Amino acid sequence: MHLKQICKATIGLTLLLIHLLSTAQVQPNIQVDKLSDKQVEQIVEEINSRGLTMEQAIQLARARGASSLQINQLQSRIQKLQMDGSELTAPSDNQTSDETTYSADSISTKANIQTTDKNKKIYGFNLFNANNLTFEPSINIPAPDNYVVGNSDQLTINIWGASQQTYQLQVDGNGDIQIPDLGPVHVGGMNFNQAERKISQRLQAIYSGMRSENPNTFASISINNLRSIKINVVGEVNAPGTYTLPATASAFNALYLSGGPNENGSFRQIKVLRQNKEVATIDVYNFLIHGKINNNVSLRDQDLILIPTYEKRVELSGAFKREGYFELTEKETLADLISYAGGFTDQAYHERLTITRTTGRELKVIDVVRDNFDHFILQNGDLIEAGEIIDRYENRVSIEGAVFRPGTYALTDGMKLSDLIKKADGVKENVFSNRGVLLRLGADLTPQTTAFNVSEIVNGDNDISLKREDQVIIKDIFSMRESRFVRIFGQVQNPGEYEYLEQMTLKDLIFLSGGFTEAASSSFIELARRHDHETAATVTNQLASLFQFDISRNLALDQNDAAFEIKPYDYIYVRKAPSYNQQRTVTIQGEVVYPGPYSLRSKTERISDLIKRSGGLTPQAFSKGAILQRRQMEEDIVKQSIHTALDDSLTEKAQEQLNGYRKLELRLADIMTNPGSLYDYILREGDQIIVPEEVQEVSISGEVLNPIGLAYQPHKSLKYYINRSGGFSSDAKKGKVFVIYSDGTTKITKGLFNRNYPKPEPGSQIVVPSKPERPKGDNTSKWLAIASTFSSVAVAVAALLR
Repeated sequence: MHLKQICKATIGLTLLLIHLLSTAQVQPNIQVDKLSDKQVEQIVEEINSRGLTMEQAIQLARARGASSLQINQLQSRIQKLQMDGSELTAPSDNQTSDETTYSADSISTKANIQTTDKNKKIYGFNLFNANNLTFEPSINIPAPDNYVVGNSDQLTINIWGASQQTYQLQVDGNGDIQIPDLGPVHVGGMNFNQAERKISQRLQAIYSGMRSENPNTFASISINNLRSIKINVVGEVNAPGTYTLPATASAFNALYLSGGPNENGSFRQIKVLRQNKEVATIDVYNFLIHGKINNNVSLRDQDLILIPTYEKRVELSGAFKREGYFELTEKETLADLISYAGGFTDQAYHERLTITRTTGRELKVIDVVRDNFDHFILQNGDLIEAGEIIDRYENRVSIEGAVFRPGTYALTDGMKLSDLIKKADGVKENVFSNRGVLLRLGADLTPQTTAFNVSEIVNGDNDISLKREDQVIIKDIFSMRESRFVRIFGQVQNPGEYEYLEQMTLKDLIFLSGGFTEAASSSFIELARRHDHETAATVTNQLASLFQFDISRNLALDQNDAAFEIKPYDYIYVRKAPSYNQQRTVTIQGEVVYPGPYSLRSKTERISDLIKRSGGLTPQAFSKGAILQRRQMEEDIVKQSIHTALDDSLTEKAQEQLNGYRKLELRLADIMTNPGSLYDYILREGDQIIVPEEVQEVSISGEVLNPIGLAYQPHKSLKYYINRSGGFSSDAKKGKVFVIYSDGTTKITKGLFNRNYPKPEPGSQIVVPSKPERPKGDNTSKWLAIASTFSSVAVAVAALLR
């Protein structure tokens, strides 16, 4: 179906609904699909004669209760008639009349206002220019009772009850509507509620059911399309011009669209002019301060809103709730201005305001006291400043320290120090009663101190009268001495520092520290005590007093338990038992009968002892290749730190050797032949001995043409293996060739001209180092120095030969 046919079908459906609804309420049991085609065509023609728009028809149909099922059935009937060739037409929105109506797109939108720092400070500016507050006129509201009916307004009159009828009537140029069978009714210029009553009275002439005491005929009157009006906003306005608004718009709607008064505009004397007469004067402050819109009149077509310049504007600054520019009328006082500002802030000084005024020639300062706020008249351009209260108390005293409720208190007439202590709920039990201090400000605010005996003040003796800002300090006994502690070291579960407690014994401290460890020697506990203040007053070489104790491991109470009390700052040392040692483990791996970890029997056990315990070497053991790896001990770590501090040039390889495990020379054959010899090391915790299988190869690495592993051949020199590897490369440092043997030892080449190369052995590694990299650049000066040296040597030799 074409778009034109679909639109016609929709209009026909709407008109059919209106015809059904104009005679009675739609009943749920009406079967629309049983209506004849002729009935549908007659209904459409009748609705066309009434001049209804499609939108009006849809609204009326739904208002009368048409169901979705009935609408769908009617739509199917209309479509079927269209397909059969019937022409069903209805007036469009543009066919009803040439009346002046409006839509959401036709009314004016808010002007874009460029805000400045000054107009932001003007009180009232944000009312018409805030992001979250809008006075934009609404177009989707029914006509209010005070709406003035005018030309081109379209009225709908619905009659229901004993009689049913619907009238669509337009107000003509004379302000009349033409009611069929009744004649003209003049409604132009009336408020809507007045026009509604007049129309209802005239309808009684043709509908008698509306006149009786028990009426059976009723009428409702509404305005379908509100007309638009044009309003002119001129004067000191942010966006002057002509604005199109709905006829229900008010003066505030027009002010909002135009952005309201500009920097020079008045917020207190906005005038609404109609036919050259002033109909209202708007004071925006009534709305801002009191929430009242007394003169926010409804506008009419061609109304003029005039915003004059302000007459008196002043500036508020300082401790006011609102700061900025405020406009005043002729008789308003300083008190009125303060109310517009919302009053003073919490920290404001209320007793005096400073006014800065221009005299036309210079500036003038005026002080206004609080009693004159209600009478002082401000002038245009005045600057009113409110200061803040000073950081000073008129009746404050304070107490701190060893009282139950320290803090700030109010000073009352005749108040004494004992009264303040009572307000603080008295002194604590641990009070230092010999002395307290009262801090007081002198006449020139110089701090002064006054000492007092706390006990005497509490008892009411030698009391002191308090003054403003007095501060009382009372100490406790703990704050008047060093923090007291004891320390315990050594073989206890939790060694460290502990708070000293009165009557604490040595057993108490050991108990608090978790008791002895398994390594502790309870028969040798040492206590170091520093000198007290009396002993320390004499010159002596003695540093501390030492005491030794023997305490049972179970810490059982006995009659001697309290015989020796610990004193503050005592140091207690719990030594380790002489023969207590944890198991020390070493490991032997490789070609022994029973490899694995072993615990050392004594501190003097040697490598030969361990080999015997492991069953001795296997026939496949390569004793020359055995190695010993020893874990770093604490003394080694100390040595490492010293080496690092003294020599920052240690190579990375040297640093690695100082960390973790290190290899030791292991002459296993000599050890087995001569146990207890120099090479038969005493074993340490963590030692690892590795005895490899017998090997029969020699490896060559470094600067040779073909680094490779070769079979070991007795009586062959190092040069033999070098040649078998392709010989030296061009970068080889021939004079520095060295051999690393299986036991970890190394031999280097000796001799300058007649080189004596070390002899390879099975499992050894021949290393050919490379020449150092030559420095780049010009070496002329270097060769000149060498030539000069040789020249000097030649001259010396010649002199000797003479």
